Amino acid sequence: MRRGLRRGVGDRATDGRALLARGVRKALGGPWLRAFDPLMLALSVAAARAGGPARERMERWYRHDAQPLLFGHRGASARAPENTLGAFAAAYADGGDGVELDVQLSADAVPVVLHDDTLDRTSDLRGSPIRHDARELDEADAGSWFTGWRREKVPRLAEVLAATPSGAVVNVELKGPTPRVLGLERRVVEVLRAFPGVEVLISSFHPAQLLEVRALAPSLPLALLWHEHSLLPLRTGWAAPFVRPEALHPQSSLVDAELVAAAHRAGMRVHVWGVRDDADAERLLTLGVDGLIVDDVRATRRLLDRHGDRR
Repeated sequence: MRRGLRRGVGDRATDGRALLARGVRKALGGPWLRAFDPLMLALSVAAARAGGPARERMERWYRHDAQPLLFGHRGASARAPENTLGAFAAAYADGGDGVELDVQLSADAVPVVLHDDTLDRTSDLRGSPIRHDARELDEADAGSWFTGWRREKVPRLAEVLAATPSGAVVNVELKGPTPRVLGLERRVVEVLRAFPGVEVLISSFHPAQLLEVRALAPSLPLALLWHEHSLLPLRTGWAAPFVRPEALHPQSSLVDAELVAAAHRAGMRVHVWGVRDDADAERLLTLGVDGLIVDDVRATRRLLDRHGDRR
């Protein structure tokens, strides 16, 4: 099914309309919503027309054996301190096709890799990264908190890209938007331009950030994130027609066969995060998702290999 994504605009428009209408009805319910379908359908046509260099670039990533891409969530975070160079190296060593990471700005506007709003949980520094310049973060210890590991720095995005193996995909999640990350999109794009050979996918829970990246770098593939507690328009995928992403990144608990099939017919890949265990991963493989974003890369690679042997 995933091999058949490249279809005509008319087909994708029809399927895009179905995907968006499904989201509206599932979220609110009630036959009265049918009256509002024309507006929703018109917006979905714009989503279905998404294409061009960003989509062509992304389509090159997928394996000929039809296995989904395997991303290490913040690196191999099940066995290494998250969002560190060591965790990313471990993810590749464990069989990952790529890594997922989170980017924020330092006080001197350098994109650095950190998930939380503060440094407290994962380093020996305190407070928001916006309170520390990049040189301070270079000296921080972001590894010793994790059992069995020693010092790891808070990496700069540029350092991660420089260490990325050929052919690997880096999923850069933009954190925010809040006043402390104003300008994050532009700064990240500036860094990416220094590494044209690295394959990058930009994701965010915030459509405005993705629209800004699209304006700055039209050839960069985009992915729209959402989770169980997202605001209703985001949780139901209503933002997809405005953003026109190349991929959807829903939380595992929100993924079903109807969503995957409709997204594929609309020309969008589906990469799933929040995979709970092997049974959940098996369910997602059966549904035909295009990517898994997981903490335990080694275990999931073994599962993918077993699943491939059974086909």
